[in-house]
This record gives sequence, structure tokens and C-alpha cells, in this order.
Amino acid sequence: MIYMRNGACRSESTRDRGLPLQWEPGCLISERGGAMRFGRTAGSGAKIRGVGARAIRPALLAVMVAWGLAGCGTDDGATGPGPQPPAEEVPEGDLLFLRQSGNAPPLLTRDTTLVATRGEDLRLELFYEPEPGSDDDTGERFLEFELDKESLLRYPPGHPRAGQTFADGDTITIRIRVDEAEILATLEPSGLEFEADRPAELELRYGNADDDYDEDGDSDPELEDDIDLWRQEQVGDPWTRVGEIKDADEDRIRAFLTSFSRYALAI
Repeated sequence: MIYMRNGACRSESTRDRGLPLQWEPGCLISERGGAMRFGRTAGSGAKIRGVGARAIRPALLAVMVAWGLAGCGTDDGATGPGPQPPAEEVPEGDLLFLRQSGNAPPLLTRDTTLVATRGEDLRLELFYEPEPGSDDDTGERFLEFELDKESLLRYPPGHPRAGQTFADGDTITIRIRVDEAEILATLEPSGLEFEADRPAELELRYGNADDDYDEDGDSDPELEDDIDLWRQEQVGDPWTRVGEIKDADEDRIRAFLTSFSRYALAI
């Protein structure tokens, strides 16, 4: 099942950051996919793809057909949720952060860099190592990061062009670092800004997470519904809930980013 905040259809230009805390069945189906070509590789275990025509991914298309577009795009004037309250900030000590299971295969890479260019789509994937004896180059996907060709907005603090907007052809080096134990990724440079109607997209998967979420010695399936994607501006700051699409069948959560910082899965 795929869930969204509010369970209501929203266009890309009306996504908001202040979201209620409940997951509800959703119908957003405009994930990027379709024709892709392999491009350069950002270090071992990271794949960069140029994204072709925007299309509906097969898995989401199947969901859309099954639902028969229930609840989406009615003609009765409904436009989805109205203004939402400010996003809740939660102290780090109040969250249970997901950890990689002891049985999880290692990631092929935990630290990779790539060059993003205004005017070009970009997609980066990080993978686990393949199973022993497998002929595959990679194992399961762990992280996916996407940029639309119009996503890059403004250079971050500390950059020689800090505060200036990107023009087509302008580039910047992006770094993604993954924690060794927790399902946590740091996206740099901190403060890099993206267009609100063409945000960057980040997806983290938790199929290989330790299911003893509260570390009391037993599995906690009753807590899985509460898994979400959270954002922290700086180490030590409170965390803000940012997950917008949750695919419980595939154990993945996606968020739309207007700037870079730290992102983790937690309860």
C-alpha cells in the first residue's frame, strides 16, 4: 500500500512542508521513471542516471489501476488540503532511529560525490552488496536521489557564489554520506536550495532495518506504521517530519527537499 500525507491528491506545485502526522492511503502517481540511460558512476556502488521523459513507474501504475483513480482529480471543485499547521519539531532524544540489521549486507558505498547541472535531470542510486554467489553487480536499492533539470535554485552559504541563483549550465558538486549504523544520510553542501515547485527528491528504504526498533530484545511490528522520514538542520537540532509518500509494501519513504541537511528514518 502506498500512503501520503492527508491521503489527498496534490500537484507538484502545491506540496507543503507543514503536514499532519497521519499516513493515509494516497494517490500521487507522478514519480519520475520511464526511459533512462546509464551515465557516469559516482564511486563504487553508486549509479547516476540521466532521467528521460517523465512517466509513471510500473509499480505505481499497477496501484493506480487497482484503485481506479479513487479519490483523485474530481470535478466537484475539490483542490486537496488547505493550509496546514507548522511542522512539528521533535527533540532527538524522543525519536527511535532505525538501524541497519546485523544481517543486512554492507552498502557498496557510504560516501559518494557527483556534479549536478542546472538544465539536466539527475538520478543517483545507492545499493547494498549483492548476495554471495549472485551474478548481479548490486544488491537491493537503499537510497535514491533525484533532481529535475529545473531543481537547482540558489548556491549555499560558504560557496564563492553564495546566495546567487543558478542559470542553465551552472554546476555544483553534491556529496551524499550514509551513516554506518543508522539509516541516516547527510546531503551536502548544507543550505543548497531547490525550487519549491521542482524540489529534489530523496527516498530511503528500510527493508534491511533491525526490527527491534526500541532495542528491548524483540521485534516490534506494531511500530512499523510509525516509521517516517525526518530532517535535521544541524547536528544537535530538533528533527522535523518530512516524509510525504510511504510505500509500505516496498518499505520505502520519499520526501521532497527544498534544501540540503541530514535525513533519517525514525519512529
